[in-house]
Amino acid sequence: MESISSLIKKLSWGTPEEEKEDAIKKLQYIEEENLHLLLQPISKDYWDGAAETVVRLGYPRVKSVLTGLLEWIQDTNWPGAGQISVFLREIGDPMIPYVKKVLNHHSDDQEWVYNIFEELINHWNTKQVLQIQEELIKISQEKASDLTALRILLTHNVYSKEGVCEIIQRKKDGLVFELKELHDTHPEIDCEALNKGFSETIFKQPNLSKEYHEDNIDQFIICNAISNLENNLSEIEIFTAECLT
Repeated sequence: MESISSLIKKLSWGTPEEEKEDAIKKLQYIEEENLHLLLQPISKDYWDGAAETVVRLGYPRVKSVLTGLLEWIQDTNWPGAGQISVFLREIGDPMIPYVKKVLNHHSDDQEWVYNIFEELINHWNTKQVLQIQEELIKISQEKASDLTALRILLTHNVYSKEGVCEIIQRKKDGLVFELKELHDTHPEIDCEALNKGFSETIFKQPNLSKEYHEDNIDQFIICNAISNLENNLSEIEIFTAECLT
């Protein structure tokens, strides 16, 4: 039988379909200690084929590499991520401990947590959601993915609408306070003029855009903070309109 590495090399986009299919079939006999070799191997043009191989192996054959498979959806634009997302979703309950671990230890990885919400948790039933209730409550008190967590807690009746309204109001009050404090502390900064100047520099003298940014870096930092707060307030308004009216 061909080696595992030689079979994996046939999973690329450029391999003829018949040859790739033969490799996938042979890889169904891969031993457990070699399963990790299928986790995003070699380069991205091999990942679709590797994902197809994993899906065909099925659960519980791939139980030992579930952590690595969950890492595969850190970026849903990666080849194979779509297949892996659906596969992990269909596994159901066995994924809960792995999701809990990510929520507990990587809640600051906004894109990954967002993808886990979108691809997995949003498809869970109430019994499954209740098993990550503690993690959802913790995230709902933070600034990243908090509204997504609140939406799930509300949908599955962990929180009442009144309770969520109180939390949302506190968040809104806090954001308004931070925004006012930034404006009061830096009244001299005109973010609209700053960004307009940057755009004009890029258009008229693109070679000076880096210098413009560096010369005004402190102002850009403040303006970015203001913009983030305004975006958060906007998201709260949307959440309120969608979920609490």
